[in-house]
Amino acid sequence: MKIELPLGEPLASGYQFYAFPLSILATVEDSLDWILTNYIHVVYDKRLQKAPVSFSFYLFDYTQSPWLQAVKTDRFWVAASSHEIVDLCRESLAAGYYPYLNLNEFHVPDHFLFGQRDQTHDILICGFDDVAETFTVYGYTASGSLGRTVIDYQGFREGYRSLDHVPNDCYQVYFYRVDRAAHFPIDVRVVRESLEEYLAGVNASTRFAMLRPEWDRFFGVDCYDPLTGYLDAYLSGDETYDIRHFHVLWEHKRLMTMRLKRIAEVTRSGSMATLAADFCGVEREALMLRDGMLRHAAVNGAGSKFPRTGPDRLRSIAEKEVEILEKAIEVLGHHAAPSTS
Repeated sequence: MKIELPLGEPLASGYQFYAFPLSILATVEDSLDWILTNYIHVVYDKRLQKAPVSFSFYLFDYTQSPWLQAVKTDRFWVAASSHEIVDLCRESLAAGYYPYLNLNEFHVPDHFLFGQRDQTHDILICGFDDVAETFTVYGYTASGSLGRTVIDYQGFREGYRSLDHVPNDCYQVYFYRVDRAAHFPIDVRVVRESLEEYLAGVNASTRFAMLRPEWDRFFGVDCYDPLTGYLDAYLSGDETYDIRHFHVLWEHKRLMTMRLKRIAEVTRSGSMATLAADFCGVEREALMLRDGMLRHAAVNGAGSKFPRTGPDRLRSIAEKEVEILEKAIEVLGHHAAPSTS
């Protein structure tokens, strides 16, 4: 038997844990309104660069979406149920589920640490071929791009089993399946409230305090301070290169542009359309900031203008974003309906 499940281009991919469900959702055209109602909040860990994820979108549960069924188990359940991991993943794929789990990257061909050293890393499985005895897996490859690679069944077993002897605190063994019967129109009220919280730096985790302790982190526009601190420290040689900070920033602005355009469409607001066009400039600035850091690192800073342009550009992004979103919130105040279909 041979099966390949579809994947699309995710609207955000800074970290695999949300890039994977978004890659699945990219195969469902109607899921866009749900994505744009979400992915507004961002969070920066106060442990700064010591945190495993310093700066990212804030999501209470990255597995949840109206279009995804998620079966959530872990390595301990797999062991207790006596399931053989290759058979479990094959059978899940045959039923339309994408397995999501961690492997020891030492055993994953075409990935950065293959054959070099042990390290746990998450991966999405999207296909198998019984004749070749291989899985198709999806994630960031050795080239730095998000894509499909192949691992044989025995290498997969070793990559999974060896995590019993490698430092690993990611025990999840999840299974995603698309639910195409879902319906979720963009919710203008929720977007407006989330934008207000974003601009106020409100701790978005307080909405879920009845389910999980609140996070003590920077939220919303308050993330610009630690972002600025990181950039200054990097340029002075006190922090290492990590492009994910400004890749995530650009993804956030790209989604914000799409969100404002979509709201302008469903509310038929010329004022919102104008603001969406204005926000395209913020998105371009964020892309130039990210690409400027990439070029600076590529030449080891030799002759680079980034130490001068980078901090100014980051400051400009923050100022322009606040100005435009304050106006957008005012416009949205005239569209108080709970949702727009």
